[in-house]
Amino acid sequence: MPAGKLATLAIAALAFTGAAQAQRVGHTPPPGENATGMSQDHGDSSSRRFEDGVEALQAKNFVIAEGHFEDVLRHNQNNPDANFLMGVTKMSLDKWEEARKHLEVAVKKAPKKPDPKSRLAIAYLKLGDVDGALKQRADLAKMSDSCKEKCRDAKWIAEGLAMIDAALPPKT
Repeated sequence: MPAGKLATLAIAALAFTGAAQAQRVGHTPPPGENATGMSQDHGDSSSRRFEDGVEALQAKNFVIAEGHFEDVLRHNQNNPDANFLMGVTKMSLDKWEEARKHLEVAVKKAPKKPDPKSRLAIAYLKLGDVDGALKQRADLAKMSDSCKEKCRDAKWIAEGLAMIDAALPPKT
């Protein structure tokens, strides 16, 4: 992938961290969970580790972020936000297979969020799975069609589609 595309990908991945925070605003957790999806038994420490992971990711301290998200995922391996941000972290560390695994969990657990789909498409492309990437792109295109650029996630859907299109190999 050309350096310009990688830089764009990295900027987009880091930009998401603000989106993840914004998407949780106003979220009322189900009984027994806090806003990060952690059980209240682990609430304070897991919430703090999650926040520390987000801060480390925003500061581009990817190894530190990785450790924080590992701790969070030990308590709740299916947390979509923690899996998504771990996937972004792994992408930043060029650990593409590990990124794919976390992003697949994020997509499965939060299928209506566009950001995990676009990042998963990029991970698939880095691993040579063009068909997998195209499936994620098709899912985003469906979201775009139903959103008609007016839903809350319209910006993230459009940016995800653009990111995937920029990373796709040229048609021959």
